[in-house]
Amino acid sequence: MAACARQPELEETRFLNFDAESSSDALLTGWSGFERTEAGDTFSWVQSRLAVVRVQTRVDGDRLLRFRAWAFRYPQAPEQTVTLIVNGSRLESFPLDEKPRVFSAVAPAAAFHPGTNELALEFAYAEAPRDRLPGSGDVRTLAAAFDWLEVLPPA
Repeated sequence: MAACARQPELEETRFLNFDAESSSDALLTGWSGFERTEAGDTFSWVQSRLAVVRVQTRVDGDRLLRFRAWAFRYPQAPEQTVTLIVNGSRLESFPLDEKPRVFSAVAPAAAFHPGTNELALEFAYAEAPRDRLPGSGDVRTLAAAFDWLEVLPPA
């Protein structure tokens, strides 16, 4: 009688706090290191016009995407926007400003599939603070900062 090896159950992505403990393996491309606000909240800068997050799902179905983010802004900057793209399907765009806000979008079941999915975040611009803010030595190109991300079944 042959033994059947059981696959470990996939841990579904529900919440990423953008810190080393919960997000390191999920942030694929376009991300800077983890930082802290003055209040102690962790976040990560997107340092290009496109950033990608790995999201695990167990079953088909709609998903509610919620995130807290704010734009890198400088004098005379154009409007910063972020467009959510799941596995190549463009969902929704949001305007960002320099104050943190929570954003929500419903991703239809057709966008996600069981297993590994890619959530891409596309931005209007990414600029180096050194080039845009007098006195800054930061050479990274920054688009926006992300505090957390939730991926939930809609209520």
